Amino acid sequence: MYGTYLRLDITVHDGWRAVIRAASRKLARQARRDPKRRAARKRFYREMLDYHRQEQAIVRIWRL
Repeated sequence: MYGTYLRLDITVHDGWRAVIRAASRKLARQARRDPKRRAARKRFYREMLDYHRQEQAIVRIWRL
């Protein structure tokens, strides 16, 4: 899934909303609307946000 995060075309300095917007664009239209897939969508979004937080932490540590 980290590869998907890298393909979101966002920067480390973007906020969480930008991450969610970019991640939702990567999902198929049917997957965005299906109520049965809600748990999977939430898991996907949270995973993308976790990767984003990790990247931000690296930037803070190394002062990039």
